[in-house]
Amino acid sequence: SDDLTTVLSDPQIDGVVLATPHSQHKDQIMQVAQAGKDLFCEKPIALTLADAKTALQEVKNAGIVFAAGHNRRFLPVVERMKTMITSGDLGTILHIEGNMSSHVGFDEIYTSDMWRVAPGESPAGGLGAAGIHVIDTMIHLLGPVTSVIAQSDRLVHKIDHDDITSMLLQFDNRATGYVTTMTATAPIFRMQVFGERGWLELRGANDLIWKSVEGKRQEWSFPNISTERKQLEAFAEAIQSRGAYPISIEDIINGIAVFEGVLASLSIDKRITL
Repeated sequence: SDDLTTVLSDPQIDGVVLATPHSQHKDQIMQVAQAGKDLFCEKPIALTLADAKTALQEVKNAGIVFAAGHNRRFLPVVERMKTMITSGDLGTILHIEGNMSSHVGFDEIYTSDMWRVAPGESPAGGLGAAGIHVIDTMIHLLGPVTSVIAQSDRLVHKIDHDDITSMLLQFDNRATGYVTTMTATAPIFRMQVFGERGWLELRGANDLIWKSVEGKRQEWSFPNISTERKQLEAFAEAIQSRGAYPISIEDIINGIAVFEGVLASLSIDKRITL
């Protein structure tokens, strides 16, 4: 069925995956929660912080398992970065930067009325499709973001969709961050963390480089995995165990706060405190 009400009334269905337009997520999350079904929702789970909080309160009230589609957290290379940061290998963290960009043929594939590129559904260029992955991974590695200032523009695309979006972040631990996402260049996924004892650089989905201040250099290559499969397996495990999904509600909310903060910053050209 293509009718959510029909799906939710089926007692044989235990869980639901939402991969619908972003503006529909809030009401659909609430519907699913009220029906008592466990839920996996693609990112971003909402377009505003208020909608995210309202929807997630319903999730909490219902006691269902809730999962958000931030699959980059499940990369083995990201988990190694998290372990090294947490164990103090880098010392005090100073700065983090990341770039997730691609060339997906927007002008050939999409028209401005399609929801994946419509400004009302996918504002600030690649923010909702790619930038939010970088933001969530940074939150996972360094903790909550407290402020953001952003810029976004269209230099290449013919359709009304920005092709370069960037933002400066500050974290609760006072480290700074820089995020870039472009939709009109060769594909890249890169992240680098700088600490007082050295830096870590993620290149692509599998390769990691460590460089210490003493000049020591080490490289690792991790196996290629399907992070989409891993996140759905984690969702299934949480359903079976009635435990928590690996991405906390607090982190999900902070990610949406950053998302909303980027849009607010673009509208007034100033830094936004979250």
